[in-house]
Amino acid sequence: MVMPDEWAVPLVVMGMLLAMLFMAALVHRYQAHQAHVRAAVRRSRLRIDGISQCLTELTGVPLSQELRVALRGEMLARYQQIRRLHPRYPDIAATIRSAEHALQGEGARPSHGVGPVEDDRAFRTTIAALDALIDIIQQAETVQPIPRDVRVIFCRELGERRAEVMARFHLVQSMRCESEGKMTGARGHLTTLSHILRQRGPSTDFVRELYAEAEAALIALTDRQIGISPAAPDDAGEPAAVDQRRSA
Repeated sequence: MVMPDEWAVPLVVMGMLLAMLFMAALVHRYQAHQAHVRAAVRRSRLRIDGISQCLTELTGVPLSQELRVALRGEMLARYQQIRRLHPRYPDIAATIRSAEHALQGEGARPSHGVGPVEDDRAFRTTIAALDALIDIIQQAETVQPIPRDVRVIFCRELGERRAEVMARFHLVQSMRCESEGKMTGARGHLTTLSHILRQRGPSTDFVRELYAEAEAALIALTDRQIGISPAAPDDAGEPAAVDQRRSA
């Protein structure tokens, strides 16, 4: 028969093993939790930085106050989320105060339009920023929920600004190509613009006006290429275009 004293050492060893396993499980759970927190903070930081960069790159693009407030509000909400997840995150209190100030400072939409976009790098940067914001709004992956009908309005606005940037860039580039005698390039910019406006829209009166402007520019370019000048009458008082068609 086994005496009680003979159980002491095995029981102590077993207890120590169980305690070690329990502590290891606690450490593992803590590490998994910390990894989850770091991943969540990293995702929020990436989204905040992305929105901030887009707003900086779109400084010259007239976005509505409602859209800018929604984007600034999303940045603030994500900073607050970071503070909840990681109260000791560096400078988080000051960062939240700065985000609140930026949100309160958003005013009315500027009265000017996009204007000419002459630089290719600026053009691509602006289009990329607009596309990024469209993706953010469409995916509805925001801490602050945006109602579906509001998301539709925001995406339509961003789509119109995208179309406007496209129009101003390609129209200017077409005229520049024509002035340098690069007629194929001039036509290419106008046909590209017409295709983009027709395919990507959005289908609004504003975009349809831009499309009409692009088509009119393409017709005018064609007329200049074949030597037709409707505004210049010939000696008999008839438009030069009519006289040239007759001689043909």
